[in-house]
Amino acid sequence: MNTDSKRLFFLFPRKVRIETSMTPAQCRAKLARELVEYRRRPSLIAASEFLKKHRLESCYFGSCDKDGKAVRAEIFYHRAKKHDGSSAGFIGRIEKSPGGKGSVITGSIRRTAAVMTAAALWTLMLLFLILSLIAMKEYAGALVSAGVFLAGLGLIVYDRSAGYIEKYLETFPERTDE
Repeated sequence: MNTDSKRLFFLFPRKVRIETSMTPAQCRAKLARELVEYRRRPSLIAASEFLKKHRLESCYFGSCDKDGKAVRAEIFYHRAKKHDGSSAGFIGRIEKSPGGKGSVITGSIRRTAAVMTAAALWTLMLLFLILSLIAMKEYAGALVSAGVFLAGLGLIVYDRSAGYIEKYLETFPERTDE
């Protein structure tokens, strides 16, 4: 598996490119067998209901659809007893390889736009609060707010869910040209 790990994951998505010996149809069948079916919707209630339903089991979930000649795939991981709806996931395409044998899986491991937007708002609001408290000469409040800001930033940066996705993508057999 080829991933671009030079970038900081919490800012930029990791690019993924996998060449596998499976055909796109076989890849789609594998995903249909192994993933718990879930189609992302903008509704937070739907995501919350899904996580509650699978609260006690660790599972890979997502969807795969045929999109013209390619297969569009979304893969996420849920850890048992965790509310991890904001974890990273793979979003990409499975296409027939140019050589005709096997297929190529391309895409990126990234967090959703909603999570990145919430992180940006969190950062801006707390920075504004810290600067306002400093302007009012409330240094103790500014220091506490800075601590909350750094703790929140640490939680945004710390994310192990990408490793689970990479491990799953490694289950696709590599293409060996003979």
